[in-house]
Amino acid sequence: MKSKRLLYIPFPVLSFVIIAVISGQSLFAAPKRVFMAPDDHTDYFWSGTDVEYKQAFVTMLDYYLDKADATAGEPSNYQSRFSTDGTLWIRAYEQSKSPAAFQRLIDRIKSGHISTPLNPLVITYGAVPAEAVIRSMYYGGQLERRYGIDIPIAIAMENATMPYGLSSLWAGSGAKYSWKGVCACYTEVPNLDNRQNEIYNSVGPDGTGVLLKWFSLRGAHGNMDLGGYAEARYPDSAFDEVTVNAGSNGFANRYPFDTIGVFGQGWDDLQTTNLNIQQTCKTKGTSSNECIVSNMTDFFSEFQARYGASIPTVKASFGNEWDLSAASMAEVSARVKRAIEKLRSAEALATLVSLKDPSFLNGRAAARDAAFLDFGLYFEHDFENGGPRVSGSQPSHGNARWRPKSRVTRTLY
Repeated sequence: MKSKRLLYIPFPVLSFVIIAVISGQSLFAAPKRVFMAPDDHTDYFWSGTDVEYKQAFVTMLDYYLDKADATAGEPSNYQSRFSTDGTLWIRAYEQSKSPAAFQRLIDRIKSGHISTPLNPLVITYGAVPAEAVIRSMYYGGQLERRYGIDIPIAIAMENATMPYGLSSLWAGSGAKYSWKGVCACYTEVPNLDNRQNEIYNSVGPDGTGVLLKWFSLRGAHGNMDLGGYAEARYPDSAFDEVTVNAGSNGFANRYPFDTIGVFGQGWDDLQTTNLNIQQTCKTKGTSSNECIVSNMTDFFSEFQARYGASIPTVKASFGNEWDLSAASMAEVSARVKRAIEKLRSAEALATLVSLKDPSFLNGRAAARDAAFLDFGLYFEHDFENGGPRVSGSQPSHGNARWRPKSRVTRTLY
């Protein structure tokens, strides 16, 4: 018969266990998994003209396609990944490269090394007609159908506001996820540095919506820190903020999850071509604080699987600010809206004609695609009289027609 023996735990060890339990720290806590996503924020007609940006899009995509090939043999966490902030990047590449080169880009989107949202660029959605929001994502949907890819993200960036019904329009167009980082600019939107929820289900009036990551604005670097539109601008310090310093700076209390997303690197630069985030992941990642070079989608997929059932649902509007800039050109903006209404009637007539003549619309696909993108690009967030690298009199040569306006200043807090 085996004798029963009590387990003996030395007093110092027992004390440590008790202290750990009381302090809420588990000895066997799951590792933090930090998904850091490289990107370049597009400031159309602010940091560059349409011609300059078209070339920058191609240059950056070529760079990150080459880096995806060059790092293919490295561990998955460290392989090169890159996220565009609009389908205009993909369209520019398609128009500039051979079919074989474009297929290479599509293959890397399929493999998860390049990602794009459904929206054409960063738009101030509060002034955009609902139909224009949907039409502006047509090219993204066309890519999905034509190539069998999935584009589950849509974004509204930098502007501190967000309209109530947008999440429903995104969800109805196939988006499941979104992230928002704001400009540390003057705003009437309160509590950007103390948001009620850091991640939640953003739901519209019909009950549908997206999983939205929107951190409180915090840190020494303004909009180049957590909550800004370039959270990973300084990847070493950003990684430390959400891991080793998370307890002392309050991040762990506001965001009690082990799957963490830190997105955005390029800020207002015309081009971003570096592997700084990869280097951070290699040098700072540990078994307890993992660092993953992210395409954004991978973060949302893991987070939703682990925590999706336990996060809040929010139905709310966050007002209008930059969105109102379209009112500074009231008649031009009204003409855009009337064009949408006329297009709807024209499409109905074209459908009837096409029943008799299936070739009626042949040759008009390029004009159609450009028009749909323009419905979104007209409301692009840099709706003002030039920028630091663009004269206010600089004309457009492509999609987004130049439009002079004023916007709230970019003065930092």
